Amino acid sequence: MQNPFYTGLCLLAAQRFAGERSPQAVVHLLRGRKNNQVITDAALFGVSILYGIMQHRTNEEVRQEIEDAISAGWLTVHPNANKESIYCSPQGEEQLAVYDSLYNYEECLASISSVHDKVRAIRLWSKLQLLVQTLSHITQQASHFYPVIEDREIQQEVKQLLSQYPDRQELAGTVKYELSAWVEGLAPWEQQIILRRLSGKRKTGLTFSQIAELFGHAGEWAGMHLIRLVAERFPSSGSVDGVLSRLVDKDMGNHGLTATARQTKLLLAAGLTLEEIGKRRGLKRGTIEDHIVEIAIADPFYDVADFVTNEKIERVHTIMKETGTKKLGEIKRAAGADFSYLEIRLACARLAQEVKS
Repeated sequence: MQNPFYTGLCLLAAQRFAGERSPQAVVHLLRGRKNNQVITDAALFGVSILYGIMQHRTNEEVRQEIEDAISAGWLTVHPNANKESIYCSPQGEEQLAVYDSLYNYEECLASISSVHDKVRAIRLWSKLQLLVQTLSHITQQASHFYPVIEDREIQQEVKQLLSQYPDRQELAGTVKYELSAWVEGLAPWEQQIILRRLSGKRKTGLTFSQIAELFGHAGEWAGMHLIRLVAERFPSSGSVDGVLSRLVDKDMGNHGLTATARQTKLLLAAGLTLEEIGKRRGLKRGTIEDHIVEIAIADPFYDVADFVTNEKIERVHTIMKETGTKKLGEIKRAAGADFSYLEIRLACARLAQEVKS
């Protein structure tokens, strides 16, 4: 085995897919392939926090992790029509339990319901990082520094927040107080992940690899848990006067969407049909449908009534529960000709959100 943390990720993905997807689907998930089906599957199977977690490794390296796990008897692959199906074996389940006790995978899975949730958590952390760094320099009369976050949109949001507080010393004290209150309720190792990642005038934040090395783990372990802590524990629902709560994105339906899906969403809001949007943008209907599914996954409150009825959503959910399948083709055969793939995909998206809530 190349690395137990990475091996555990492969076992975890295969366990959640439970024979419903192929070994290549595991590779696409862990490497973060920019594909609506991969993003939908991540939400449907409850593995969105794993999306792109091994993006810095090659397809061949991830595939080798899977092959090693197969050789060890922890994963099995069965022929299934035109595709292979991957399973976590009983021995693999036992090994995964060992890895989970080391890395707390399950705790992380429960914190993120979609890839878009993950993007929003990363954005939120980035804003906090930049705010802390900026206040540290300003309060020590250092006006010039290299920002830890280069994203112009995030920089602008932090500037807007700073403009609301003329007394920067007071603001720095408030942020320090709220940050301390947040980490006080965390385990010591969780506190280390957060505090050691932050930068200031006389302190450079550690990389995820450096933080993880303190605990003998891979760098992605630290990044995964930081996302979890931001997603489930960030002080976003406290006092309306709280500074940190103002870092939370107010428009939950747009951040995390691809630029092309945002354009489609704007045109849908303007009352254009799928055919009109496709013609105006020079895109196929299937691409526009991909955008609609992406929008629905990103925003649990987005109204999909124009595309699928509640009765059809309930029917798809019933089929999935009775048959135990999450394969679109099998659901379509059971549902019948009256159901389109768009309707089924939207119903699947809503089921994933119901499970999370």
